[in-house]
Amino acid sequence: MKRFKNIVFLALAVVYITVIFSFVAINKSEVVCGEIAPSICDSADNQFITAQELSDIALEKYPGILGRKLKEVNCNQMEEFFQKHPAVENCEVYYTYGGTLHLDVTQREPLVRVFDNGTSYYLDMNGDKMPIFKNHSAHVLVASGFVKRLSSDDDLLTIAKTIYVDEFWKAQIEQVYVDEKGELTLVPRVGDHLIEFGKVEDVDVKFRNLKALYTQGWDAREWNLYKKVSLKYKGQVVCTKG
Repeated sequence: MKRFKNIVFLALAVVYITVIFSFVAINKSEVVCGEIAPSICDSADNQFITAQELSDIALEKYPGILGRKLKEVNCNQMEEFFQKHPAVENCEVYYTYGGTLHLDVTQREPLVRVFDNGTSYYLDMNGDKMPIFKNHSAHVLVASGFVKRLSSDDDLLTIAKTIYVDEFWKAQIEQVYVDEKGELTLVPRVGDHLIEFGKVEDVDVKFRNLKALYTQGWDAREWNLYKKVSLKYKGQVVCTKG
C-alpha cells in the first residue's frame, strides 16, 4: 500500500511540474520587448559608438521592436547587422524574460592612425582599415608621409604592434614618418632628436639597441644634446649632435 501511494504521489508530482512548466512557457512566449539595454563591453578609452547610439540605431532599423513579442525577435539577424558597423568588433544580442533586449557590443581596437595623401584612417589590430569618427579620436601612434612606399602592407603593422606591446615604446614613440624611399623615421615624445629607423628589417634588434641607448647609454642631461639617432647601419647606433 505504501509503495502504491509513493507511485501515485510521484505521478502527481510529474503531472504538476509538467503543467507548471507548460504554463510558464506559455507566459514567457507572450512576453513583449519593453526595453532595449545597450552596453559597451570594452575599455572606456575609445568611444567610437555610445550606448545611446546603439539604442537609436536599433530603433531606426527595427522601428516596431518595442512592444513586439520577444519570441519574434531574430537575435542572430540583429547581431549580423550590428557587426557591420565600422566601430563594432563583436555584438551579442539576447533577451531576458522580464522584457529586456540586451545589446552587448565590443568595439574594434585601433592600433595606428594613418595620414596618407590627404586621407586619414585607422588600422586596427588585425590590419584592417577603420574610418575616422567625428565624435571621438583615439590616442594612438600616428603614421604619415609616403605610406604606400613601404615594401609591404604588413610593414606598418609590424612597427605599430612592436611599439604597442612594449610600455616603454608606447610611452616614448608618438609618430612614424615614411620617406620617399620607404624608410622610417621615428618621432619620440621626449628629446629633441629624430630616430632614423631605415627599412622595416631587424626590427627587434634595432629596438633593443635603441632601448639600451636610452636606458644605459645616455643620462638625463644628454637626451636633448643630439639631433639624430640612426639605426640604419647593421648592429650600430649612430648619434649625431645638433
